[in-house]
Amino acid sequence: MKNLSINEALKIAENKYKPRFNHILGVYEKAEYLADKYAVDSYKCSIAAILHDYAKFESKNLMLDVISIYEPSLVSYDGAVYHGYVGAYLVQKEFGINDVDIINAIKYHVTGHPEMNDIAKIVYVADYTEKGRTHKGVEFCRYLSEKSLDLAVLGCAEGTYDYLISKKQANIHPLTKSTYETYLKKVGGNVYDTIKDNYKSMR
Repeated sequence: MKNLSINEALKIAENKYKPRFNHILGVYEKAEYLADKYAVDSYKCSIAAILHDYAKFESKNLMLDVISIYEPSLVSYDGAVYHGYVGAYLVQKEFGINDVDIINAIKYHVTGHPEMNDIAKIVYVADYTEKGRTHKGVEFCRYLSEKSLDLAVLGCAEGTYDYLISKKQANIHPLTKSTYETYLKKVGGNVYDTIKDNYKSMR
């Protein structure tokens, strides 16, 4: 694996997508914070966070070219999920990054995955809860991120899944649903409901 420094990765990200750089910084800062809080590899979390949207603005044709070879099943799903998989491919190809923890964190930051490790969980949660996000439910997910990574993943997965259902989006990627269902079972429905009730009582 080529060991990019944090500064090198930030420069790559800034040059690649200036309009989205504030979001990248927000995800990086949140990931760094969560890595410190939960004693997870800070370097891997930071690099994955900085490069998580590396393919965000690639052309649809390029994305389809990549996934048709490496993830052909993705073609059946909404294009919003493509950039995670394509980004994981591109950072390997362009920067020689082949660390499985970094690659999977980039790959699954949109859909989630039932078997994410803590690095992938942190990037997934950081992307959803960074300080620039203002969507419905984000404050609750920030609250959960202070409790545990599993709770935070559950809250983010629930918010994503509910949003897609509300938009009547067809062909939701199965990992989105299975991530929610897996972490709900892991946390426990009754426990999660109690946490929700306690949070509401504090508002």
